[in-house]
Amino acid sequence: MKKYCFLIIGILVLSFTMNAQEQDTAGSSYEVYLSEQNKLNQSLSTFFNDNFYEMYSLNDKEFINVIDSLRRNYSDLLEKFEIENPEIDKSILFNESKEIHYSFDNFIVLYPYYHERFTGEETTIYKRLERNYSDFNNPELLSIETYVDYLKAFLYVQSNIELHKEDYKGVDNQKLNATWNLINKYFETPTVMDYLKFYYLNHHIDNFGIKNIDNLYKEFISNCKDTSYVNKITSLYTEEANGRKGHLIKTYKTVDKYNLEIHLFLPENDNQQIKRSVIVFFSGGSWSEGKPDWNFNACQNYAKKGWVGVAVEYRLADRHGTLPFEAVMDAKSAIRWLRENANEYNIDPDRIIASGNSAGGHLVLAAVLVDNWNEQSDNLDMSCIPNVLMVNSGVYDLTDENSWIRAGLRRRNLDENLVDEISPNYLAPRKLPPTLIIHGTNDRNVAFSTAEEFVSKMKLDGNDIVFKPLEEAGHFIWWGEYGKRVAEIREEFLKDLGYE
Repeated sequence: MKKYCFLIIGILVLSFTMNAQEQDTAGSSYEVYLSEQNKLNQSLSTFFNDNFYEMYSLNDKEFINVIDSLRRNYSDLLEKFEIENPEIDKSILFNESKEIHYSFDNFIVLYPYYHERFTGEETTIYKRLERNYSDFNNPELLSIETYVDYLKAFLYVQSNIELHKEDYKGVDNQKLNATWNLINKYFETPTVMDYLKFYYLNHHIDNFGIKNIDNLYKEFISNCKDTSYVNKITSLYTEEANGRKGHLIKTYKTVDKYNLEIHLFLPENDNQQIKRSVIVFFSGGSWSEGKPDWNFNACQNYAKKGWVGVAVEYRLADRHGTLPFEAVMDAKSAIRWLRENANEYNIDPDRIIASGNSAGGHLVLAAVLVDNWNEQSDNLDMSCIPNVLMVNSGVYDLTDENSWIRAGLRRRNLDENLVDEISPNYLAPRKLPPTLIIHGTNDRNVAFSTAEEFVSKMKLDGNDIVFKPLEEAGHFIWWGEYGKRVAEIREEFLKDLGYE
């Protein structure tokens, strides 16, 4: 699974919106310009798609030379357009020049991040980019998409550097806190700061939740001058806070100063004479983002059926500064905790179903297949193996596309091949509990072939896996047009096993 976060990695289409008067001024000559620019876009897109790894593996001077050569094609086209149209509105030329400038500086600002990922070599070319600091406090540029994308890319890469500081060790929501500190460092204009803080706070709540962000939330509400931003964040925060009410929230493990939560949705009027089946949800998000809240509705629905619905918080790269190894240990700890506390919550310890989407699906499999990675505080006499596994678009091979994991291991001075130990397709087959694998044949995040390989390997070892390929489906099969079909497959699978 690729970990690109929210960065703009594809080729940015260079364009701007003109009002009717500007269109009349530019006329057909502008249409010709856009047509020529579109040809450049197509060529540039093909070039980067074919040479992305090779480009970011170049040394810094070679990389800059290539980027500037590509940039000149656009600059020359714009200069030609300006010469041939001396009456053109100067604001059009200004915006277009900024679009070009920041489109290509976007590639440059990402160079240290990808160069280290692909080569293991740390480097920096920020001296070149200091020329952009003078634009950082110009609110008018916020209307230029590639400028905004550049700011986000700049903050992403700089936050990775910021997080090397010991100050962030043991701090929750590390990426958000680091980015917040950088906004305060590099920006002064309230309009720009309000926009960026709104963007990152909104993104964080959407993808990580509200746990331990009260200080930043209160600061934003107090200082932001844009009432629309304040209203949106307040509404989103309140919605998230309400979602955390009405069910039990327990700490299943404290590790590295983090109190990891397990959310339990119990059936009403529970009959203590009947032990309940439990379904445990692990959210996806590339082991980098995600929140148990995404599974609250599903937990509620199972509780209404008389089950115990459970959503698990586990450590994430962008919150806790971790790698998937810690997430694997957390998944195993959560299953053990449920068995240790089965009597208190009227759980049948022999009817624990583990369900996961994408990276969460990987954790479901890892709880069974991975031997070496266990939390020191765990009671190893308590089994971490669920009784049933259900995996949607799971991850089976972490060794190739996830070079960020290898880079993280190198940064810890560990053997990067340790990633094999948590990659299902690299682990020895063993007897699996009843297992359902659902995967889209057109999944571009996790290749369908890796799921096929896993199923084939496990079946050769005598496992009876129910494998349900979804023709033409992509990665996010648990919602959207395939969501209903996935739900039907899962319901039928559980019914066949005797779970009502």
